[in-house]
Amino acid sequence: MDNYIVEPLQHSEIEETASLLVDAFETNPAYSAIFKNKARVRDGLLWVFRTNLIINNYDQPLTKIIKEKETGEIIGTFTLVPPKGVKRNLSVYQKIGIPRFLAQFGLNTFVRMLRLDSINHKILNDSLKNSEYYYLSMVALKEEYRGRGIGSSALKYTLSELIKSNPDCRLMGLTTQLSENVTFYSRMGFETLDEGYITFKESKYYNYNMKLEFSKFTLN
Repeated sequence: MDNYIVEPLQHSEIEETASLLVDAFETNPAYSAIFKNKARVRDGLLWVFRTNLIINNYDQPLTKIIKEKETGEIIGTFTLVPPKGVKRNLSVYQKIGIPRFLAQFGLNTFVRMLRLDSINHKILNDSLKNSEYYYLSMVALKEEYRGRGIGSSALKYTLSELIKSNPDCRLMGLTTQLSENVTFYSRMGFETLDEGYITFKESKYYNYNMKLEFSKFTLN
């Protein structure tokens, strides 16, 4: 990690980070299930990720970005939501442009997005048998930087700092749709709770639920 830094997301970096997330998740079946018009997936996901970044970082920075030291280019990102979740007030909704999204993609798409998010969280809660945990989400690294240990080093550093702070909650959960991600997270001590197809409307995708008990976290 000598050539890279991990730091909190700044508001001026939201657009660049959202674009990085779109590149990483455009073909992910869980996200593409939101949009019936597949030609609009990329535009829609840009709004989804921009919105999530604004909401998650409105009161305090919950998203980390990985940058090249020399160029300042953002090459990766991840978000760690605390056990109590994110408080959402009226002012944040004025910033995310819901009317514009409805005009472009329709009310049904907006409802699908909210419904799918609710289903995914319920499934993870049920798997963990707990509703209070750190939620690791929107983890992405530019393709050309993968396989170098950059993403795992950044995550391990952040998780080790969190664990050192001795938080009351010592459980973390995540969902992923890729088997290679299961291997990636397992090396850090995450355990696969269950896996299987999730059917949503006319869409279906394979999903893995994983947890990390902080006592099992490893830097190896």
